[in-house]
Amino acid sequence: MSTFPPTSVSLIAKIKDLPPGEDGAAWARFWELYAPAMRAFAVFKGGTANADDIVMSVFGKLVDVLRSGQFDQTKGSFHSYLATMIYNEVHMQHRKDEVRKSDAHVPLDEALAESLEAPPSEEVDADWQRIVLQTAVEHVLTKTALSDRDRAVYRFYVQERHSIEETAEKFHLTRNLVSQIKSRIEKRIVAIGREMAIRAEQL
Repeated sequence: MSTFPPTSVSLIAKIKDLPPGEDGAAWARFWELYAPAMRAFAVFKGGTANADDIVMSVFGKLVDVLRSGQFDQTKGSFHSYLATMIYNEVHMQHRKDEVRKSDAHVPLDEALAESLEAPPSEEVDADWQRIVLQTAVEHVLTKTALSDRDRAVYRFYVQERHSIEETAEKFHLTRNLVSQIKSRIEKRIVAIGREMAIRAEQL
């Protein structure tokens, strides 16, 4: 199943080329595309208590990175780069808390620098894709026009992992109709991904 948000090369290029003060619309669209997945990924990596602060910090750093052209697409995908930034920020926040609690005499910057170890890129990438898929599903289930029945069927059947027989019995439906509901919702998830890609490319 496709997920969103797919990386928009043209969006990244536009953000890079626009001077400060003239890139507001591009950044607003970037935020719309990526903020929900960024926050969910921060929570998944342990930043539950300050996920919003983590996202804002990463977003601020990302502005500088893309404006200055520091992101090199030949060295890896953008979403892997973004996911690693979020992971590092979560880890940084945890270490800040640990250093402060320990009342360490080592300067904070030095202690943090010694503690940072980049995780395997494959691990971060797989985790990011998993979170993005979950974000896409929740987007469809909570922000698109679905009947209460279809939403409940999908959550019970797919998310709670009940069998198709249990689902059909609980909602008084045929197995075929349960499958149709699942298929319709998953098509919407795919459509959301395509729509996001098109909207980004049109920036």
